[in-house]
Amino acid sequence: MKMIFLVDGDNNIGTDLKGIEMLSEQDTVLVFYQKEGLALSKIQKLCAGTAADVQYIESVRGGRNSIDFQIITELGVLVGRREADYAYVISQDKGYAASIDALRARYADAFQEVDLRPSIEACLHLPFILKAANRQDLRNALARECGEAQGSALYNHLKQIFQGAEEPAAEAEKPAKSPRPRRSGRRKKSETAQQAPAE
Repeated sequence: MKMIFLVDGDNNIGTDLKGIEMLSEQDTVLVFYQKEGLALSKIQKLCAGTAADVQYIESVRGGRNSIDFQIITELGVLVGRREADYAYVISQDKGYAASIDALRARYADAFQEVDLRPSIEACLHLPFILKAANRQDLRNALARECGEAQGSALYNHLKQIFQGAEEPAAEAEKPAKSPRPRRSGRRKKSETAQQAPAE
């Protein structure tokens, strides 16, 4: 499953990029930034350690909302070319919601999922599972992520595995003990001679 992330570099980029290290080489991250914003070298440092294809896109114009418009334009092009099966705008700025809703309403058949999320991590399946505090939370999370039928089947399968008898771990072979000399009640002659009282 290929995913594209359009990251708003003007808006809490440290939080936005959380989870980038979990992406694969199939994924693409487009980081939009302004010259007068956070230095590109610092942004690159935050992206280090990921297998994803990371591209840095400088805003063509400075000023407020310039990155927002550029991100929505890029997203529209990706959807129009059908290159965005799973595309996420990564930002805490709720201003993107209206444009994404419009894409969903008019071009829903052009992608699997397009959404606004606060971080890359929030787009991945793993965090939803890890947030489960009990069995019901886990069942709900699996149903939400995989669909009701598959989620229930997966939950029941995991339940059987964990409720089954625990297989005994293979015991490591203990090294053979070297034989220790037995202690007898008799003492060596030399010890007896040393302890004998002088006449």
